[in-house]
Amino acid sequence: MSKITGGELLLKCLHAEGIQYVNAITDGTYMMVIEAIERLGDKLGIKLIVPRHEAAAAHACDAYTRVTGEPAVVMACAGPGAANLLAGLMCAQAEGSPVVAITTTRRSEMSDSYVHQGGMQVSHHLDIFRPAVKWNGKVDHWSRIPDMIRQAFRMATSGRPGPTHVLIPEDIIGQKGDEASVDIWPPEKYRVTSTAPADPALIRQAAEMLVNAELVNIHCGNGAERAGAAAEVLELAEYLGCPVTATIRARGIIPDTHALSFHPTCMSRILANSQADLVLAVGTRLGELNMWGKPPMFGEPDKQKLIQIDTEPTHIGLNKPTDVPLIGDAKCILSQLMKAVKTLTDKRLPHDKIAELRMVQDEWQKELDDLVADTQKKPMLTGQILTACNDFFNEDAIFVMDGGNTTLWDIHYHIARRQRSVIYSMNYGHLGTGLPYAIGAKLAFPDRHVYCVTGDSAFGFNMQELETAVRNNLPVIIIVAVDGAYGMEKSAQLRQFGREAAWFGHDHAPVRYDQVAVAMGCHGEYVETGADVRPALERAVQSGKPAVIHAVVDPDANVDPPGNWLWAAARTGKME
Repeated sequence: MSKITGGELLLKCLHAEGIQYVNAITDGTYMMVIEAIERLGDKLGIKLIVPRHEAAAAHACDAYTRVTGEPAVVMACAGPGAANLLAGLMCAQAEGSPVVAITTTRRSEMSDSYVHQGGMQVSHHLDIFRPAVKWNGKVDHWSRIPDMIRQAFRMATSGRPGPTHVLIPEDIIGQKGDEASVDIWPPEKYRVTSTAPADPALIRQAAEMLVNAELVNIHCGNGAERAGAAAEVLELAEYLGCPVTATIRARGIIPDTHALSFHPTCMSRILANSQADLVLAVGTRLGELNMWGKPPMFGEPDKQKLIQIDTEPTHIGLNKPTDVPLIGDAKCILSQLMKAVKTLTDKRLPHDKIAELRMVQDEWQKELDDLVADTQKKPMLTGQILTACNDFFNEDAIFVMDGGNTTLWDIHYHIARRQRSVIYSMNYGHLGTGLPYAIGAKLAFPDRHVYCVTGDSAFGFNMQELETAVRNNLPVIIIVAVDGAYGMEKSAQLRQFGREAAWFGHDHAPVRYDQVAVAMGCHGEYVETGADVRPALERAVQSGKPAVIHAVVDPDANVDPPGNWLWAAARTGKME
């Protein structure tokens, strides 16, 4: 009989799931997991990635799942490690990311059941994690490790994906048992790994509605991106000649440069959403930033029909009445719809409305371009960083957004060219995710450029992870738009109670982020004009190191960035 530790058993369960990275700070309560990775990691193809903070590790896992479509694993110790991890899991929950979190308790005789006796690093872990995850549970016996890991992955990947949590006492991780007495199953043996088609009758009904509608709008959300449905969305849109809009998270589902694509913050998008008599909602709940699917962003329910595609049945009709619900994977269902539509109509020319929407967007784009035309302006506008990045990076690059008002500049000026190439904490607006997101994306695709444009306030939350990037040879590029303040809160202060005196509570002490980066082993650059950005990017890439570009931006312009009015409208529910 071969005896193995709980740590080795856990690692072999993760190997069966195809996990390549375990993101975890080394800790004594799961040291036998660390021992197993050291001894078996190369053989199993699993590498330990040690962050500087557990929340950053969860964010990195979140990003990894988004660009790959696969689950990721993070670990943390009892007490403080678990507490640090929570913020990252709350963000992953909001974004629908299948992050499997494994945390420890102290040994069984002094674990969470005995918190009242005052044990060190003992807490009500299950209760604390429960609101932040789809499912959580505790391993009470060595032999049940495979069962609980299967349940964690089953729940993380079913319906709308999301984080799960497994709690394991340290003595069970260190305990030895007979390897032959437990079964480890591959995913296809215990959970759904292939996509099931939607009801053919409902597909036919939806196809007839699409063909008979005066104007169809295909509106894509997170679920379209998660399904990797770009080709199917594009084929259906081009066949019907209809406009495509997307949430910020789903940008790139078809290229921003495509004639049928309308930008999420342009009035053309609102016109497409509101004037269509039929909306095909692909993987979106039509939440707050879609103004709940209601006027003035969308049409009245009695005048605008809705076909809703979603993997999660409880999302159907959540915010807007649904006429035809299609439950399942967006990629599969769109393929079904395409086949059905082809039996009902020939390919159509672009709808007449497209030219009108295009004119609105072209005028909007010209205003944006004119704003950033002077590349010698000092200090620069944040939009000039994005225009330089658009020209420098190819369509294969992965772009990460972080910050408050900086993300409004990002959204307006970045050109998204392909699916799963834009990462942002859209539903949670979580500051500090940028650098960890970039690390997670680079782990997933080491041969692709990964860059992040972040505000200085957001960067300050997790810039310690520069050392993680250096140590793991992950040459991400971080461009920090430095206005020296919490810029979005200036906007809020101005909007809510006005400001004639100096800003209250928003400004930072001066920091040279490029010099901080150099001190941590990175490449650093300092730029003040838009013309300086591309040469700095060239030097950053040539360095072969993680790089930080400190970009001084106009603090006054950052108080009222492009799209600030639409952000305020979505948040207040009032479009004025």
